[in-house]
Amino acid sequence: MLKIKVILALLAINFLFSMKASSQDQATTVSSILDNPVEGQEVTLQGKIIGQQSDKTDYIFTDGTDQIAIEIQSDDFNYSSDIDVQISGVVDFESQHPEEVARDPTSENIQINVNQLQIIK
Repeated sequence: MLKIKVILALLAINFLFSMKASSQDQATTVSSILDNPVEGQEVTLQGKIIGQQSDKTDYIFTDGTDQIAIEIQSDDFNYSSDIDVQISGVVDFESQHPEEVARDPTSENIQINVNQLQIIK
């Protein structure tokens, strides 16, 4: 009887880990990031850069589900809203008090620090 319980427990643990892995493989959207932001989460998104903010490295990105601020630290990037891009980066809480943002996130406090940008043709 103990062997059966151990086997069932191991199967349950395996199932939970496989569910977590499969949920991490799901496509990420701007909307899902803003609904459940996790600082430090690595994300990859496809969409368009639709505007530049006052800082030369800050832009507005949309994937059609919502909009989010992104930061691109590259002197080689020339902004154009007519191109489709794929970005990869890290979710960042832009605040002096990230613990407050974690409790009550707003889209104004969340951005993606882009570490890779690819133009999609």
